[in-house]
Amino acid sequence: MVNVNDSEFENKIKEFEKNTKWRKKNEKGWENHSKFIKLFPFHEKPDLIDNLTPDKIFNPKKGREDYFFLWIEVRTRDIGHLRIGSAYVFWNARKEIEKFKNLLKIAVSSAPLSEKIDASWEDIKGFGLDKQVAKKIIFCYSPKILPIFKTDDLEHFADILDLDYRQEAFNTYGKDYDILSLGQKFELFNNIILNFKSKNKILNKWDNAFFSRFLYVNFTPSRPKYVNKKHEPKPFSPLGLISEPTYEQEVVFLFSKFHKKLGFPLIVKIRGEFPDAIVMDNNKEQKKIEFEIFSSQFNHDPKGCDYIICWENDLTEEQIKRKRLPKIISLKEELET
Repeated sequence: MVNVNDSEFENKIKEFEKNTKWRKKNEKGWENHSKFIKLFPFHEKPDLIDNLTPDKIFNPKKGREDYFFLWIEVRTRDIGHLRIGSAYVFWNARKEIEKFKNLLKIAVSSAPLSEKIDASWEDIKGFGLDKQVAKKIIFCYSPKILPIFKTDDLEHFADILDLDYRQEAFNTYGKDYDILSLGQKFELFNNIILNFKSKNKILNKWDNAFFSRFLYVNFTPSRPKYVNKKHEPKPFSPLGLISEPTYEQEVVFLFSKFHKKLGFPLIVKIRGEFPDAIVMDNNKEQKKIEFEIFSSQFNHDPKGCDYIICWENDLTEEQIKRKRLPKIISLKEELET
């Protein structure tokens, strides 16, 4: 943990400020941001959003430089990096163009930050969960916010900076941090981390992209382990699947085959809303279950379910405790035993 006046922390700040490599990357990122705003000036002229075509949203053909998500994901990477792993979310925005246009209008509006993020981005497949793409879009039109798009990373940096975000959640919203909406959490972290930044003379001169880079370089969050895409998944044909689960529905399928052995003899219902399933345990008590591929993908109120049933538990005990998550059952671990 650091304090705003901590000498070691001050030394890290001074060293980073002299680093020409990061300074040049930051400057290049802002140069591209200026070009992006000229191409897509939706904050000043939101009516132009109606003129967007599918090709203007996403069209990754060689030589194309004029589509929206090229600038959101690639050209402005140096001031705010997205970690989404796949371009399918952009194809979905192209397919659901009217929904995307309506959400984009909210993103560039003067609505409160939390309301922009809590808009129904999940109506476009891939834009839900932690809503990182939505946050990047909002940042590009509101660069005074932090370009830190993962909630886990914001929690990590708040812990590093010794900021009591749980108490601040109660002070600001009058409720427990764990039941805040995703937008409220993002708004909360922006307020407390930027307030911390403003109390240091050097940090206060930095733009928020450079400050965020400083945090990532000096206090890098640990990353969960995911399936290595370079290798073929292990065959699971004896269980009715060709390979390890890569979709949530496949986790549901495996659960349906082994629910009795897992201690849930009866399935009351499986549905398309949180929590995903209601079951009965061996004591004939109803329990609520949420299904995920990885436990780290859980992004709901932990009080709303009793179990997370996932393929792989990629969280540490410390992360589980800090997030106050319900009991996690890893099907991968259960099947191995």
